[in-house]
Amino acid sequence: MKAKNKTSELGFADAFVAERNSVQSIINSSPDLIWSVDRNFNVLFSNENYDKGLSPGLLKNSKNSTDVLAYQLHFLSLYERAFSGETFVAVEHMTTPVEKWLEISYHPIRTGECVTGVSCHGHDITSFKKEINDLKLLASVVTNATDAILIAEGKPSDSKGLKIIYVNHALLKMTGYSQEEIIGQPPSFLLGPNSDLKQLARLKKCFECSKECEIEIINYKKDGGEFCIHLTMAPVIDSDGLFTHYIAIGRDATERVNNIQAIKEQNHQLCEIARIQSHEVRGPLARIKGLINLLGNYSHSMDTASTAEVINYLKISAREMDDVIKRIIVNTAETAVIE
Repeated sequence: MKAKNKTSELGFADAFVAERNSVQSIINSSPDLIWSVDRNFNVLFSNENYDKGLSPGLLKNSKNSTDVLAYQLHFLSLYERAFSGETFVAVEHMTTPVEKWLEISYHPIRTGECVTGVSCHGHDITSFKKEINDLKLLASVVTNATDAILIAEGKPSDSKGLKIIYVNHALLKMTGYSQEEIIGQPPSFLLGPNSDLKQLARLKKCFECSKECEIEIINYKKDGGEFCIHLTMAPVIDSDGLFTHYIAIGRDATERVNNIQAIKEQNHQLCEIARIQSHEVRGPLARIKGLINLLGNYSHSMDTASTAEVINYLKISAREMDDVIKRIIVNTAETAVIE
C-alpha cells in the first residue's frame, strides 16, 4: 500500500514538473517581457526575452549571487505602487543595453490578504513610439511650412466632391480665413469670377481619374482680394489601394505672375519703340535728306521763292523728327521704370 502511494506521489510530481515546464515554454515563447519580484526586489521568475532584453540593464549580481533589481529610485517607486495593491500600466524609456520603449503592466501578487510580490508584463512599443515621433516631426514640418498645405477627403466616385479636413498656417495667412471657416468646405470655395475655367476642368478631370495635377489659378481671399497660386494636388492611397484623400500644396505665384505681366508690357514698349524707329523716324529723315540733295544740286538755278519753300519743308521735317525723338525718349523712360 505504501509503495502504491509512493508511486502515485512520483507520478504527481512528474506531472507537476511537466506542466510547469509547459507553462515555462509558453511564457518563453512570448514576444513580451515577463518577470516577477518579491518584496526584497529579488527576481522570482523571468522569461527568456526579459533575460535577454531587460535584465542586463536593470540587474546586478549581489554577493550571494542573487539577481537583484538595480536600485533606481524611479523603478523602486513603481514597484512600491504595486506592493500597495495597485494595478497599473506605465510607459518606460530604456537606454541600456539598447534604446527601447516598454509599456509595462504591474500586477500585485497576493498570498491571502497580503501582497507578497509583483508580476510585470512588458510590451515593446519602440516601433510604435518611433512612428509617433516621426508623425510629430512630419506634423511640425507641415504646420510650419511656408507653402500652403491642404488635405481634403473624398473619393472620385463621390458626387459631393472633396471636403477640407486640414489646412496649415501658411494657407490661413495666405487667404485670411480662420481654420474654423475653412474646415468642412470644398476647396472650390476659394475660387471666383476670374478663376480659369480651363484649369478647373483639367483639375476636375485629374480628380475623377485619381491622378496628380499641377495648375496655376486665381484664388480669392476672405476680403475678396485675388491672388494667383501654383497648386500641386496628389491623391492618397489607403491600404486597400483606394483613393480616399487628396493633398494640395500651393505656393503664392502672384509676384511671379505680376513680374511676367510687367515683362510683357516692357516687351510691348520695346516693340513700340522699334516700330517708331523703323517707320516714323525714316519718313522725316528721308524727306530731310531729299530736300538737302535738292538744295545742293539745284540751288544755283532756284529762285528765292523756291529756296524758301524747300527750307520751310526742311523745318517741318525737322519738327517731325524732333517729335518722334521725344516720343522715343518718353517710351524708353517708361520701359526703364517697369524694369
